[in-house]
Amino acid sequence: MLAATDTPLGWAARHSPDRIAAVGVLAVKVRRYLTDGTDPGLTPIPGLRVRVAGQAEQPLWHQSTGLYGFLDIPAGEARIEIDDPTGRYQPQAITATVPDRADLKAALEAGETPPAVPAPAYPEAALRPGLTMALPPGTSALWGVLRDAGRPVPGALLTVATVQGGAADSVTALSGPDGSYLLVLPFEVIDRSVTPPLRAFDRALSVFAPRPALATALATKGFLAGQPANVFGLTAAQRNALFLPRDFQLRDAGGTLHPQVGGQNPPASVSVGARVRLDIELLP
Repeated sequence: MLAATDTPLGWAARHSPDRIAAVGVLAVKVRRYLTDGTDPGLTPIPGLRVRVAGQAEQPLWHQSTGLYGFLDIPAGEARIEIDDPTGRYQPQAITATVPDRADLKAALEAGETPPAVPAPAYPEAALRPGLTMALPPGTSALWGVLRDAGRPVPGALLTVATVQGGAADSVTALSGPDGSYLLVLPFEVIDRSVTPPLRAFDRALSVFAPRPALATALATKGFLAGQPANVFGLTAAQRNALFLPRDFQLRDAGGTLHPQVGGQNPPASVSVGARVRLDIELLP
């Protein structure tokens, strides 16, 4: 029972995580993205800015669960925007349906028997690493800048093929506000079944640039506010409504151009344990 001067937040902060779920309406779980075919990392990410668009409430970070919890978000569809003040991770927006738990909150504040209400919303977000993230030595990655006629292209959807335990996988990311991109391939390994062992592999790369309406939203609203929610979970039809597949050529760190061959986009050359720079130049 709440004391006369207590609040749901104060009451929840002194109790176990399952009690915090009793008073909250929205708890956002944020982890690090690995690949499209792999569950996100297990370690929670503290220090993020998590907000619900149009709402002033700031979330409570709960250390033991790694959740960003909200108490007063109105019921209905909510757009959740997440970014990292330190730049370790790329900004991302997701959505969640917030349940109506007002009767529960009122009962707890009055010290009455709690009624049956829907469970809180527990959306999850898997954040992609940002270009400024300090990657451990031996990390395999592609990075560079995406340009169209010499101009950086923010918010393009990039996918590169990779492998995990011998099975096909992929890694996706968005180009940043300055057109830069980073694709980390955590499961690439040296092929020691041949002599000499192979540590460089060609991987298929695809680029979907924002259509004009999305490009305008990114430019006028800002990279996070203009970004589509759940961008990495779009269906093919939803993706094609927002993005346009583009042909391209690649330019390596030494300035060598890797053009299309036979009308096919060039593959990205991945080197195990190395960060490889490949700038992407869109073709008309």
